[in-house]
Amino acid sequence: MRPTPDEAADTVNRLVLERLQGHLPPDGGRLLDLGCGVGATMVRLAQATQAQVTGVTISRVQAEVGEKRLATAGVADRCEIICLDFAELPTEPRYHAMVGIESIVHSPSVADLVMTLASRLHPGGRLILCDDWATDKDRGVAARERCLAQFRAGWRIGSLHTVAEFAGLAERAGLRLREDLDLTSYLRLGRPRDRLVNVALGAVRALPRVRDRVVDIPFWANMIGGSALQQGLSRRWLEYRLLLLERV
Repeated sequence: MRPTPDEAADTVNRLVLERLQGHLPPDGGRLLDLGCGVGATMVRLAQATQAQVTGVTISRVQAEVGEKRLATAGVADRCEIICLDFAELPTEPRYHAMVGIESIVHSPSVADLVMTLASRLHPGGRLILCDDWATDKDRGVAARERCLAQFRAGWRIGSLHTVAEFAGLAERAGLRLREDLDLTSYLRLGRPRDRLVNVALGAVRALPRVRDRVVDIPFWANMIGGSALQQGLSRRWLEYRLLLLERV
């Protein structure tokens, strides 16, 4: 039986929860959602565990929407959202696990970020990340480099590393890579909407007065970044992977 759209959208949350099962202390411990957005993953974490769940976002609007969602779901008593840069987490409390879904690529420096995150984890604590990672396929080829540059510019990507590069940075911070799961084949690429976006971008880029400025227009920048991401994933210049790391 094929999954429903809601079930498919919840796949990453389910995979994260499987990797938390049996790892949290009996009282539930503390969980941190890095880049929590409007709180959807926080609700799932709180409903499936007994943990105290903290979310962090730099957007006050997202925090306000998230707080309402937590209250509606009846989990606000074990959840809180703090509004700050997740690279500047307070030194206390420390967490038994952290989750980052499509968030750390926006950090200006993953090398600095992993040092901060490792120091806020209990020994043995888990860091579970699901994000887009560069690959070495066709490195140096002009089409690849142009695609990744458009992805970075359009979606304001601050850090784009291969899994191997990130694992090296994490190792120096005291985090060891325990699992690397490729989820790229599960993505729905080339949907009719995506093809329509490519047609629209082609038309816009054909306009001489717009072509050089389009990346500075937020709407079109987002479209460019999304289109480049689709191309990068389909050609395996990018991969969507879940990483599980533990503090040693």
